[in-house]
Amino acid sequence: MTEAMSLEMKNNRSTNERTGKMVLYIGIFSIVMLFAGLSSAYVISSYGELWVNISMPNAFYISTALILLSSLTIKLAVNASNSGNEKSASLFLLLTLGLGLGFGVSQFQGWAELTGKGSYFSGHVDNLAGEYGTDYSITYKGQELVKHEGDYYYPNDELYEKPLLDEIAIYSNSASSYIYVLSFVHLLHVLGGFLFLIIIYAVGKFSKKGRINNLRLKLGSTYWHFVDGLWIYLFLFLLLIH
Repeated sequence: MTEAMSLEMKNNRSTNERTGKMVLYIGIFSIVMLFAGLSSAYVISSYGELWVNISMPNAFYISTALILLSSLTIKLAVNASNSGNEKSASLFLLLTLGLGLGFGVSQFQGWAELTGKGSYFSGHVDNLAGEYGTDYSITYKGQELVKHEGDYYYPNDELYEKPLLDEIAIYSNSASSYIYVLSFVHLLHVLGGFLFLIIIYAVGKFSKKGRINNLRLKLGSTYWHFVDGLWIYLFLFLLLIH
């Protein structure tokens, strides 16, 4: 290979890397704007007349642990690819895919926990179940209600003279709707990254050279770290912001 050909190949790789990064960053920016809009809508809705404060499903904690581990394994995959250790790169990429699959499964389990406690995608306040004060609580007209013998009362109604269930039953549980939308839309973006990583692995495994494309792996890693960080943000947002 002549020096001119070698230089041309390097220039092509550099151009491909810049183009790939630019496309990726544009995509990431659009996703950030999407979730910024959804987060803002959530906050605005939480100041409405009625809001249900929902405890996060236990499965979402598992999701968080799995996706954090997947960030580590894909970083190790990139490091191994950079050093030319294809065997380790493939192994860590497979581990990342396994953890990503586990994340998806735990998300479905989290939704099952929500529906089991009466928090449906389009449910109402009278659908709610579980232990009041632990699994959920209701804020109505700026006051967190007290639950007594199956009905709800203002905190200053110490004699339980004015039950509120019939009054608030007409309200939809918009808080649970937002949880489903935010987590589902995020999962769709995780699925996109998951499919891209599968393609990287399969092409590398069955190509003549038997090597994972380092540039594609780096781009896939950047996107994967992004959706990982996005979930951490969403989880903390839903956990702390009511």
